[in-house]
Amino acid sequence: MWFFLMIGYHQGEIEVQEKSCLREEASRISKIIRNDIPDVAARFIERQVMLIIGLKDEKGFVWASLVYGEPGFVKAVDQQTISVLSLPFKSDPLFVGMKAGNNLGILAIEFATRKRMRLNGLITQVHDTGFNVKTREVYSNCPKFIHSRKFSGFETMKSIETKKSTQLDKGQIEKIRLADTFFIATHHLESGADVSHRGGLPGFVHIVDPCTLVIKDYTGNAMFNTLGNLVENPQMGLLFLDFEAGDLLQVNGEATVQWEGTEKSIYFNVRQIRSVIGGFPLRWEFGSYSPFNPPILDQN
Repeated sequence: MWFFLMIGYHQGEIEVQEKSCLREEASRISKIIRNDIPDVAARFIERQVMLIIGLKDEKGFVWASLVYGEPGFVKAVDQQTISVLSLPFKSDPLFVGMKAGNNLGILAIEFATRKRMRLNGLITQVHDTGFNVKTREVYSNCPKFIHSRKFSGFETMKSIETKKSTQLDKGQIEKIRLADTFFIATHHLESGADVSHRGGLPGFVHIVDPCTLVIKDYTGNAMFNTLGNLVENPQMGLLFLDFEAGDLLQVNGEATVQWEGTEKSIYFNVRQIRSVIGGFPLRWEFGSYSPFNPPILDQN
């Protein structure tokens, strides 16, 4: 027996849907959201080597990070429970938030097939080697803006250099300028944590200064989970992964949604930065850019 449950939108999501003139479409799409894990979803997550995760820590800060392992490190235990045999590093801002009772946003993404799935829910158990989550929202997203990459294996983590700061340095700015992919974590008081994917051509993240980023919102599935959360809670965490060099960059701060008619952008104020050289031991070979990418306009 499947425990199908239709999940409603919260007020922040509805507000963005209405301003975007997509409320009817969003209402129709909401039928795909369920709280159980269908067989196709279980098979999908169990072959992944990485999950992107997001949560709110004890101080109210929202961060995005990842966990990873050989295929099979994620298991669908039953119709509403996944078991993950991996944890963030102890130095990761998410580590202290990995506690039973906390909400966790999860994104499983398969670059080679341009498929992705969200599995948001409640952490029910944490142990020395991993954690369990009871799912509250399970649904797939469209393939838009996902660039194809082929997983080429794990690298041995030899030298890890962690740097913390409150504004972006030249090297971090350059990584963001060249990025074609990143991830956003947000949190809503009632709906919990969420983490989403963003993709575009290099340069699609506009760097105003070392403390300010602007991210134009591309047309997606009309749900506006991320923007809706930001309307009610400005806390946001970004995760940039260097798929070739093996580095990662986590950025926390506050964001606002700015409008020009029905067009919208995220204005992000940087507060905390954690840069880890050599902290991402997974390697992918680039395939091709998504055919949906809008051109990058001159932002000077």
